[in-house]
Amino acid sequence: MRIRIIGFPLLFISGLSQAQTTASTAAAETPLNFSRCFSHVPLRVDSSQNDPNAPITVTAEVLNATRDGKILYRGDVQVAQGARQFNADYVELEQLSRDVLAEGDIHYTDGTISVDSDQKLTGNLVTKRTELGDARYQLHGEPGRGQARRVQLSDNTNQVDLNEASYTTCPPGEEAWQLKASSVRVEQDEVFGEAWNAVLWLGEVPVFYFPYLKFPVKDERQSGLLYPSFDFGSDNGTDIRLPYYWNIAPNYDATLTPRYMAKRGTMSQLEFRYLPEEGQSGTLYGEYLSSDEKLSETEWQDQARWLFNWRHNARFDGEGHWRGNLDYTKVAGWDVDYFDDFSPPVGQLVDDQLMQSLSGGYYDRHWQLTTEIRDYQILKLDQDTQPFQLAPSLNLTSYRGFGDFDLALDSELTQFKNDDENVYQATRFHAEPRLIYAVVDKPGAKLTADVGAYYTHYEQDIPDTLSDYYGSDGLGFTTDTLDSSVDRLLPRLRLNGTLVFDREARWFEQDFTQTLEPQLQYLYVPYEDQDNIGLYDTTDMRQDYYSLFSDRRYAGLDRISDANQLTAGFTSRIYDDSSTERLRLALAQTYNFTSPRLSLFPSDEASDINRSFLTFEGDLNVDGNWFVHTEAQQDTRNHRLAAGNITLEYNNEGKLAQLGFRHLNQTYYTDASLDNDLNQLGGTFSWPLDPQWRLIGGHYRDIELSRNIDTLIGLRYDSCCWAVSLVWEQSQEEDSLLSTTEVQQDTLIGLRFELKGLSSLGTGSSEFSPGTSLLPYYRPFNLNN
Repeated sequence: MRIRIIGFPLLFISGLSQAQTTASTAAAETPLNFSRCFSHVPLRVDSSQNDPNAPITVTAEVLNATRDGKILYRGDVQVAQGARQFNADYVELEQLSRDVLAEGDIHYTDGTISVDSDQKLTGNLVTKRTELGDARYQLHGEPGRGQARRVQLSDNTNQVDLNEASYTTCPPGEEAWQLKASSVRVEQDEVFGEAWNAVLWLGEVPVFYFPYLKFPVKDERQSGLLYPSFDFGSDNGTDIRLPYYWNIAPNYDATLTPRYMAKRGTMSQLEFRYLPEEGQSGTLYGEYLSSDEKLSETEWQDQARWLFNWRHNARFDGEGHWRGNLDYTKVAGWDVDYFDDFSPPVGQLVDDQLMQSLSGGYYDRHWQLTTEIRDYQILKLDQDTQPFQLAPSLNLTSYRGFGDFDLALDSELTQFKNDDENVYQATRFHAEPRLIYAVVDKPGAKLTADVGAYYTHYEQDIPDTLSDYYGSDGLGFTTDTLDSSVDRLLPRLRLNGTLVFDREARWFEQDFTQTLEPQLQYLYVPYEDQDNIGLYDTTDMRQDYYSLFSDRRYAGLDRISDANQLTAGFTSRIYDDSSTERLRLALAQTYNFTSPRLSLFPSDEASDINRSFLTFEGDLNVDGNWFVHTEAQQDTRNHRLAAGNITLEYNNEGKLAQLGFRHLNQTYYTDASLDNDLNQLGGTFSWPLDPQWRLIGGHYRDIELSRNIDTLIGLRYDSCCWAVSLVWEQSQEEDSLLSTTEVQQDTLIGLRFELKGLSSLGTGSSEFSPGTSLLPYYRPFNLNN
């Protein structure tokens, strides 16, 4: 007969819940990829189901009461309170002292942890101290598990003490690693637990001894040493980082990292993060190397190498209308190779230009008023001139719809400054009002008329002597041709129309929908001589299919090109019966009724070309696994390929392979400073050899220069509880400080050993992904899938 009794307390519930916290943080760091790794892991139950005030029931086969005040439960004793359950063969309760004794096949679970023991449990309902011998525990929803010779629980102090305890995330019978300690203490109110005489075991071999070890039991921060990292490369030699984390306050922290590089010296790195108030956050980051041993025989041997970065994001109101952003990065003025040598985790470096920017403004749905102060640091030796500073720039943009009409305004007021006294400077005001009218707006047919004007006013400060870079021996500017005050007013008319035709088709016994989308655009802007205006932020615009339908020939406002042209193009798409876009082909070309007379520089000859490159783009999704992307720009007048690229990719269930080719004709890309045509071939792959072994690689080669750009090969073994990866990479880099002509070869070897749920120890990057450091993997496809 089974007996049900209400009110028996689960005296060790809180203590074992704390023991679960001891290991869950570490176990959650690395998600497992194999379903078999979780076959022994019970599902986790929502903690809200563990109501401490819920009724408690006890069932047993036999209930006895003795004359000395004991209650005895025998035979499959089961105690339940919500998700909490406790089973034993025998339970004894002393009513006067409130002592409890349980023996035989003890099992406890609360939905977050399960504990089993073949020995006995002793405890007291008043002091709520509990002791359990030879216990085995298993976390729910996490692979973490272990055992302890003795478990002592105290609810009054929220403390758990484990003696001769172990912890691992490996499945039963596959204990590749374990952490064993003579004693472990965990307190609920503390962030970290403590372990004494802890030993890391790999299989049956002890590999590392920790006299004292602190480990996280909560997702909170506490000061202390973080795990070190190691790299071995031909450029810096042995590279070791040992970070120390300082938890200053709930909204402030810092990380100080000594970085030892065998070939350069010891660098100090400091990162300070702050949250001064809601809606604002920022980071201050700095690096400092007093002297670089690798530059010991150069003119910079006694120069310090340093970097400073400040990033701040602010939202000044609850709606997010008022915002501000700061991104400032600077290195020593002579140190053009800093980013190549040290690879800092901060800074925006594009085309050897390091940007420093402060921006902010008011952002509304229909209009925006923003301002920016911007400067650049050029990381290039023997630079002819420095780029212009925005000091500052004020922008007002607005867009409003009124049925078939839309009104738009783009305007700015910018002051351009330069540190070089032999360079012109200016203040520029630009306004561009537009009226857009939807002449036709029906399904499958659209025609818009865009009427507007460009008005620009310049106040230029022209020095008596111009830098040779800008003068008649360079770009062609002279003090006589540049005017101190310039007004430019150009009307603009643009008509853009698109039709969409579609038809049903059947190929290869499948249903498809094919579209044909012709597009025409007429653009008119009259000619005005603009050689009296300097160049401040304007350059050639990269030509592709979409840029042909733009109203600009140059990026920037210092040159507004004349135009009397018609752009014709079409796009054709193929959709399968599930509306997945399988193919997209786009072809376009611009025809000039009058060749543009405006040139970028006064020294440039006027163009006599009456048509643009014939531009083609194509994307193909063969079957969801195979993809092709290609672009080409053809000079139809001289019958030459100006630029082109093609990429082939296979991507299916973790198997990835990509092969690509890129071509640039030096005749058409003079700003790229190419000595020859650019022809580069390369690819990358990531391929599983079996469920536990994966191989990655990448190789890119410059065909014209007959040299490799970057080569990488890596091998990784991955199991339920540990992983090891080995990566070898060789890349070509230019060292402007040591040699301005020779290309340096850098070789990096990385070995990384990971104990899943504990830590990552070893060398190299934490990422094991396709691509290389110089040319990372990306998908260039534009299909709507």
